[in-house]
Order: sequence, then C-alpha cells, then structure tokens
Amino acid sequence: MAEFGQVDLTSCDREPIHVPGSIQPHGCLVTCTMSEFTVLRHSANAPLMLDRDDLKLGCNLIELFGPDIVHDIRNALTLSVTQRRPVFLLNQGLGLESNFDLAVHMVDGEVVLECEPAAPTQRATKFLTQLHGMMDRVRKTTDIARLFDVVTMLMRGLLDYDRVMVYRFADDWSGKVVSEARALSLESFLGQHFPSADIPAQARELYRRSPIRMIADVLYTPVPLVETEGLTPLDMSLGQLRSVSPIHCEYLTNMGVRASMSISIVIDGALWGMIACHHYSPRALPIAERAVVQMFSEFFALQIIVILKTTRLQVAERTHGLIESVLRNAASVSDMPAYLRGQISRLAPLIQSDGIAIWIDNEWTGHGISAPKDVQREFVELARKKAGTQIWQSDHLVKDHPWIAAHTADLAGVLIIPISPQPENYVFLFRREIVQTINWVVTPTRHTNMARTAHV
Repeated sequence: MAEFGQVDLTSCDREPIHVPGSIQPHGCLVTCTMSEFTVLRHSANAPLMLDRDDLKLGCNLIELFGPDIVHDIRNALTLSVTQRRPVFLLNQGLGLESNFDLAVHMVDGEVVLECEPAAPTQRATKFLTQLHGMMDRVRKTTDIARLFDVVTMLMRGLLDYDRVMVYRFADDWSGKVVSEARALSLESFLGQHFPSADIPAQARELYRRSPIRMIADVLYTPVPLVETEGLTPLDMSLGQLRSVSPIHCEYLTNMGVRASMSISIVIDGALWGMIACHHYSPRALPIAERAVVQMFSEFFALQIIVILKTTRLQVAERTHGLIESVLRNAASVSDMPAYLRGQISRLAPLIQSDGIAIWIDNEWTGHGISAPKDVQREFVELARKKAGTQIWQSDHLVKDHPWIAAHTADLAGVLIIPISPQPENYVFLFRREIVQTINWVVTPTRHTNMARTAHV
C-alpha cells in the first residue's frame, strides 16, 4: 500500500488517507486506554494548546483533567458507540485558563479525544436560533431543484463562506454541481461536472462515515502524533482534525481556495451527494457550529427522501388511476388486445419516456420503442425479481443486465411500475440512450491542476 502523502496523481486512489499520522493545527488530539484513561498518544501541540506541561505519554487523564470531565467523556463514548460517530462535548475546562469543545469517539479499543477552542456562547446560540427557521424553509420546499437552491442560499447566509454548492453523485460516481450560492466576484461552478476519479473510493467511504470535513487553512503545517512505541497507526476515519492529502491541498491552492468544508448527504446509508463550501481566506468553524450544520444537513437529507418518495408515489397513483380507467371502460370490449393498443398512448405522458409497454393477462402491448418480442418475457421475469410490488428503475440496462445487448441497441433505461401483485401485471417505460456533450472540469481519464469541489 502507498504511504500517506507519498502518492502522485496516478496513484491517489491508493493513498491511505485514514492513517495520516498527523492532524491540522487548529486543534489537538489525545488518545488513551478505555479502562484506566492512560495516555497512549497525543499531537505534538497538545501540551502547549491545553497549557498542560504534564500531558505526557503514560500520564492519567483522570488526574490531569479531573473525574467530572472524564465522567462526561465516558458517557459520550457510550453514545458514540451507539451512533457510530463522534459525540461532541462543548465548553469543557481542559485548559487551565480556556475552555475547549471535544469530539469523542473510540477506534480499535482506543479512546480518541479531539480538542478545539470553544466558540463564544453567543455565536453558538445564534446558530441554534437560525436552525429552526432554516429547517422550516426546507420543510416547506417540495420541488427538488428549488430545495437545492434554498439550501445553498441558507447555508451561505449562515456560514458566510464565499461559495456554497450542492454536489450530486451519478451512478458512476462522477458528480455535478446542481446548485450554487457565491460571492458575485467569483466565477460560477454551476452545472460543471467532475469525474469519478476526482474523489477516490476510499475518500467517498470516509465521507459516508464522517458527515463533516473541514480544512481551516490549506497552507497549514501538519502536526505529528507523539505515540507510545509499538502502537499500530491510528485510524482517523472519524477524526475531525485528520490531516488532508497534500495532493488535494495543492489542488485547492492552485484554485486560490484557502479553506473548505464538506457536509455529506447520506440517503439510505449511501453517499448521495455533498454540500461543499469554499472560502478564499483561512476559516475555522468551531465544533459547536459544525454540530448545528450537521443537524441541518441530516434534515436536508430527510427532505430529499420525502420529495423523491412522494414523486414516485404520485407517479404510481396516476398510473394506477389511469389504468383503472382504461380497464373500467374495457368492460364491454370484446377484443382486449386491440383496445389496449388503442389506449396505451394515454399512459405515455405520465413520465417522460421514449416508449411504453403493458404486461397484462400474460400479454405484452407496446407503444414507441419497446422490448423485442424474443425478450419480452425476460423483461417480465426481470420485473418479478427486481420490482415485485415496488417501483424499480435502471438507467443503464446493458451494464446491469448484459443479456439485453444482444437483442436491442435502443433500450438504455427502464422504469417498471407494478399494477397488481396477483396476477403479476406491470407497466414498462423505456428510455433511449441520451448522447450529450459534457464539459468536465477535469477530464475523466487525466487529472489537471484544477481543484475539486470536495476534499479527501
């Protein structure tokens, strides 16, 4: 495996970004045993930042910080294990003269404490006050494109970053900026595409597991960890302060960006997209404020789910209603296949498509492009396996089901809507391949010195 920071543009997908061995300098890190709270490692800046000269390997945090703080850390650990993510403890008196916000989690039996200077109380209160109004705006937005625009506008107003974008992944992990709020002096990234290699698989997995990722200053000097001899490298997958790949810092620097933050949009356990923020001077958002951002982003993801499921339900209801009307009027028809061939075009406007077919009473009737006769039953079997009683779709049929390629070059995608469970009747809506020209910010096969919307 490649070493962290020792890769180039052709091997960055193999960089072990979860074990950098260093942190960003706007905070400090301490790890300890779960049983005795004996310090196993700390960042080199921890004694000075916490103003604790006696913070050393092998010392005891109970004696250092007191039993009350350690009691709160134990409680946070219990919650962190349940939630599988760090838990925030705010305004803790770790330093002799200053307070810190903590991010607490456990990895491989080791307690990880990340400490950042606490935000002024009035700032955190302001964020919480604005959160309710922002969630109300999101709740009232029922159009998906409008929702993206509302979120970028609200997030830029709250965070005051120079640029806020909603970045959505395609099935092949390429991405597109679908909404943007920016300072007027900046060029627009709206509508630009980014290749899948821009955010390697190991980075996407970290985004899925850790919802917020901040770089306070891309020109920072990494702070190394001081570690007990014999320890394995610390897994910082869930870390708030984890060092960033030097390659990505170079990308952002070439673009003029000095600070960034990304907020993951996770839907049904999978990474769906991100809110990406850029700033053109150093900027560190305190933990308390990032906690508010995390709550808002999770509510945003829920609203996306609501809109997508509502849209699918509305399509199904319209389809069922129209089919019921067609069948009701067919009560006196003697030639059902002929009647359906005459009525099927009424279903086509339900969803933009290039062809539609009905499988009903073991008979296939199509309008527009459709499956060839020799594979119609294979499509019905596909519907039984994939759809069942739920709507199912594929926008890359040949990739997902290679047997189709030998029978038709026309069908690129299909939406299958079950009509009734018994007998198994379905509506198929087909799409041709869409050939389009995409302006990539970086080519899918070759990296350039352009920056990414998000960071690894």
